Amino acid sequence: MIFYATRLRALAIIGVLLIHISARLVRQEIGSFEWWIGNIVDSSTRWAVPVFIMLSGMLLLGKQESQLDVLRKRVGKLLWPLLFWSFIYSLWKVRHDIETYSFRQFMIEVFQDSIKYHFWYLYVILGLYLCMPLFKMFIQNGRKEDIRYFLFLSFFISASTLTISSFFEINLAGGFEYLLGYGGYFLLGYYLANTTLARKKTSLIHILGAAALLITIVGTWLLSTRIGTLSQVFYEYLSFTTPFVAISIFLLVKDWGNKETSKATVLIANYSFGIYLIHPLILDIYRSKEFIQLTGISHTTTHPVLYVLIIFTIAFSTSLFLSYILCKFPATKKLV
Repeated sequence: MIFYATRLRALAIIGVLLIHISARLVRQEIGSFEWWIGNIVDSSTRWAVPVFIMLSGMLLLGKQESQLDVLRKRVGKLLWPLLFWSFIYSLWKVRHDIETYSFRQFMIEVFQDSIKYHFWYLYVILGLYLCMPLFKMFIQNGRKEDIRYFLFLSFFISASTLTISSFFEINLAGGFEYLLGYGGYFLLGYYLANTTLARKKTSLIHILGAAALLITIVGTWLLSTRIGTLSQVFYEYLSFTTPFVAISIFLLVKDWGNKETSKATVLIANYSFGIYLIHPLILDIYRSKEFIQLTGISHTTTHPVLYVLIIFTIAFSTSLFLSYILCKFPATKKLV
């Protein structure tokens, strides 16, 4: 077992929940205490999704698997949960007016990825799985200098395209930046896992990661204040700042966390996929009008720190419990 990979997976799923919980706080009045708490939490956890992609690349690109095996095992393992949970969430969307449900509309929304905000990640991973032969060929035949060039190019183009589009409000021609960007994270995980960096380089990366996090927090405030609404350009996973934070976290846990993990960490890591799939539904329940009326817990009335802690605790524990239960039955085990 690669202990640091288990630890990273557990930390990443916690980060994902905190991103989605803080989302309502950063929709508050810009510069308010509630907004600042949301901004700090959101900015500090944006590395989570890139780390998930890096872990996939780290664990899969070195495997001796044929692409047929990848299609049969990896793609199928993602495709069925995607379709099942997309169906569940499509029903959830019209739960108050179920008569309007349309299977045809459901299929359209599956192809559009417009059912629930977290499914985009599964589409990205599916695409990367399909492109895995290209990455493996690159690793086997390319020099480390070539890999570093690809990583630099992929993140620079992705971040530049995103930044220019956001600051100048223009849509640049392209689309390749998404394959390059998320493909960059995929390849980056393998590269970092199989490369020993000098202590000076590692220290520099951690300094850049800390600076990037500070820029994300302060930059989001400055831009949001200027335009009068929330600016998410620094939050983006392909921004100029997020990759530095993600690399720093990855290396930090790799260097200092590669020791036997606790049972709780292993438990969270093992059920992280199920938690990822289920938690938006649980958050909807705990942020519903009925729950707020029953408990008085709301992002507008509860102290923001307390709100984050309470909602995270109950949403995380509920998602973990449901994922655990579903894994106990053969009929539902493959859905989480």
